[in-house]
Amino acid sequence: MENQQQVHASFGEFVVDEAEARLQKRGHPVELAPRAFQVLCELLRRAGQLVSKDALLDAVWGHRHINEAALKNIVSQLRHALGDDARESVYIETVSRRGYRFIAPVSAAPASASPLPPPDLASDTTGHPIVGRDGVLLRLHQAAAAACSGRRQIVFLVGEAGIGKSTLVERLVQRAELAVAYGHCIEHYGEAEPYMPVLEALNNLCREDEGGGSALALMRSVAPSWLLQLPWFVSDADRRELQRESAGATQDRMLREFGELVDRLSAARPLLLVLEDLHWSDHATVQLLDYLARRRGAGALMVLGTIRPTELIFKDHPLAALRQELRLRRLCQDIELEYLSEAELGDYVAARVGQPAPEEFIRQLHAQTSGLPLFVAAVVDELIAAGALGGAGRWQIADAQQAVPRSIAAVIETQLNRLAPEQQRALGAASVGGLEFTHLALATLLGLDAEALHARLEDAATRLPWLQAHGTASLDDGRLAARYRFTHAIYREVLYERLVALQRLQWHRQWAAVVADTHAATLPEVAAELALHFERGDMPLEAAAQLAIVAARALACGAPSDALQAARHALALAQGRLAPSLELELRVAEAVALTRLEVITAPQVVSAFERALALDAVDSPAWQRALQGAWWVAYSRAEIERARALAAQMQELAARRGGPALRLAGLNASGMVQMLSGEFAAARLSLGEAVDVHDRLSDDEPPPTSFVLDPGVEAAEGLALVCWIAGEPRRARQLAERAVTLAAASRNPLSEVTALYAAAILHALAGEFDVVHRFTERIYGLVDDHALPEKRSGFGWLHGHALVAYEHADEGLAEMRAAAEAAQQLGLRTGLCGFHYHFAMACRLAGREADAAASIEAGLALAAELGETMLVAPMLLMRAEMELARGATEQAGASLRQALITAKAQGATLFELQALAVAQAGGFDGADAQRQRQLLELYRDDPSPIIAAIRAGSTRASA
Repeated sequence: MENQQQVHASFGEFVVDEAEARLQKRGHPVELAPRAFQVLCELLRRAGQLVSKDALLDAVWGHRHINEAALKNIVSQLRHALGDDARESVYIETVSRRGYRFIAPVSAAPASASPLPPPDLASDTTGHPIVGRDGVLLRLHQAAAAACSGRRQIVFLVGEAGIGKSTLVERLVQRAELAVAYGHCIEHYGEAEPYMPVLEALNNLCREDEGGGSALALMRSVAPSWLLQLPWFVSDADRRELQRESAGATQDRMLREFGELVDRLSAARPLLLVLEDLHWSDHATVQLLDYLARRRGAGALMVLGTIRPTELIFKDHPLAALRQELRLRRLCQDIELEYLSEAELGDYVAARVGQPAPEEFIRQLHAQTSGLPLFVAAVVDELIAAGALGGAGRWQIADAQQAVPRSIAAVIETQLNRLAPEQQRALGAASVGGLEFTHLALATLLGLDAEALHARLEDAATRLPWLQAHGTASLDDGRLAARYRFTHAIYREVLYERLVALQRLQWHRQWAAVVADTHAATLPEVAAELALHFERGDMPLEAAAQLAIVAARALACGAPSDALQAARHALALAQGRLAPSLELELRVAEAVALTRLEVITAPQVVSAFERALALDAVDSPAWQRALQGAWWVAYSRAEIERARALAAQMQELAARRGGPALRLAGLNASGMVQMLSGEFAAARLSLGEAVDVHDRLSDDEPPPTSFVLDPGVEAAEGLALVCWIAGEPRRARQLAERAVTLAAASRNPLSEVTALYAAAILHALAGEFDVVHRFTERIYGLVDDHALPEKRSGFGWLHGHALVAYEHADEGLAEMRAAAEAAQQLGLRTGLCGFHYHFAMACRLAGREADAAASIEAGLALAAELGETMLVAPMLLMRAEMELARGATEQAGASLRQALITAKAQGATLFELQALAVAQAGGFDGADAQRQRQLLELYRDDPSPIIAAIRAGSTRASA
């Protein structure tokens, strides 16, 4: 095709530019597989003429090794892309049994205003020629150019092992006008390590960025949670500061930080993020790809990922579904690589040996290798090394069936057999370690002299095309180690599979020891790798211990799916043989991970914490977290007595072990239960002490929370509500503001939601519905932006109440009902008494007295059932007001007396004050003007509407 004129034509709404490998419809790109595009160009080249099937096969595939069914399938794909119908063709006509004809009018397309220069397609980094990939390289080049112009690109390079994905990536990296960050997923333990390839890419970028100064400074500024995952770049003091800043990192926060980071990086210079072997990626990396693909706005970023499609299908990998969805939404490009045709294979061999190859040899070589580039290259390497190809202007062999091994494994076997036995043994041991290794680690493993082994590896690297010296590595003890790598995973896999099972098992155990010794100072960083070696070394308990570390690290960086996978895999490996403390760590990690993925009251979460508590491992450090998690479940389900008992256990544990962090957690739990039960005096003491304990916490002792809910926020918001009800309005407002500010500073969306929710309750009780509306709007924004699992909760009915106050009665009441129904369905029963109270108030505002009365009765019945008596006094008071309005004076008096008794017993100053005001206005026996004035004095400077109304009523009564 080199001598043929390139097609640059238009027809209908389409424009084809063969040089740019581009098909556009009304200026928008149309995705088309490379072979289908070539068929289209051939038909356009002979528009109006019959193009036989044989001619198409020759022109596109080089020789007739592709059957007609494949051609028919390609034409069907082409028709689908053009919107053509084979029965009523507009563009492509089928000539029965003979071929195809392009029948639409074709005209020359206008020249592109800024044509892209074609890339140099000469060879790869090994010096081997690149053939059959012109169109693919052009598409990669175009995507890079688009990224440079500010159009964010997500590109998947798809093909089976050995088809040339890495070669094309290397070729693009060589000539790209972009900064490059390169990361690689690693089989097995890569799937357990959250963001593994992305962290490797950031690590490489920081090291190559003139010492990493500007990239590190940017990470410190906008992505502290990511910098914390690269601890070797920060000092101990800075690491502690980063831990405080990143406490409670959620997955959404990690994604947002990364989005901001790449936006800032690419603003200075377009960025190419290469993620190889994504079929081995972790869940968190898949979600990051989804986030980047859907991110709006300009961005000079190109993400290039390589994928083996059969691996995705075999493992039911989440990337398979994401890739399909992104393709449907045109948020990514899929570039599928095909095997080399006979013609392309002939071009490759001719370029390697300097002369054309006999056609029969090429046909047989293609039959043996199927045109798999890696296999072809390995065979040609071997035949050249053996002196079997070319030379003196003639070919030494003609029968490829006899000369070419039948598999790439056979090629590798032949090459290995030329090495000394000790070299073969060393490479076998290296394959157990992974794609890359150092000579010092391998020498330790094999018990060999390091210098002698280094010499053997250097010799092997010069004789094997797939073993590459890869620079040096500086170890923690100051020694320099030579690095080596297998140029493709296939070579490592072949070496690994040829080992006998017992040898593999032994070497995995030895590699675990070497890795642990080499990384003694940073063991958590290699936990996933150690877990793999222990598992394959038939040491399941040791593997489970490392997976517990993996799960904890995954939770710390906001990757709950990966944490859940690691914890459950560890538990399955151990089969009940773990020490109770380690099993508890894993059970708690499982439960906590589930709380990030499900509502706290979901059956899975409940069962997970029940399994953790059933271990009764009270001496384990994880026991406090198990208790706290189980407490949250009970509290959210309004199981008040169970929550009280768990809070008492937490207090007892804190007293026995000491430590302010444990005490803070126990005080919070007790205070929240006491508040819900209407025990305001006790709650004030517990939560007040919790605030004091939090203020005394040292920087070196971050408080442990199961759900990354800042305990300082928890204490302040709870105490704010108690102080408002107990007659300390100024302090209540200060604490509510403190909770909101503290939560916002932590950048923890769940803490922000709870702080804003508590503040909204306070302002609703004060009658300040403008503030309630503003705060609940912020909560909805947080829930939507951070995809929090609790889509509706108490803030839903508070928001609806605010709408009713703004005279949007129907809309507000409907929202309140929907929020309550959703909470009930989710099992979130705590706060439902509050719904009935607020719904009754809203109904009264809307003039729906019957609905208000029904809601009050339902609320009082539920409070009696649950023991949630926090709002019983104001509900009794509202019942009295409604009874009084309909003339049931005696009933109203009884309800009012009950409200006063309840409020006094609870120490609920605000509710007692409201009841006294109603008693005075109605002339009831319970009216006590002096007591009312005393209580009103406590709220003297408070500007809230509820207090202003009481003050106005008191003034009128005095007059």
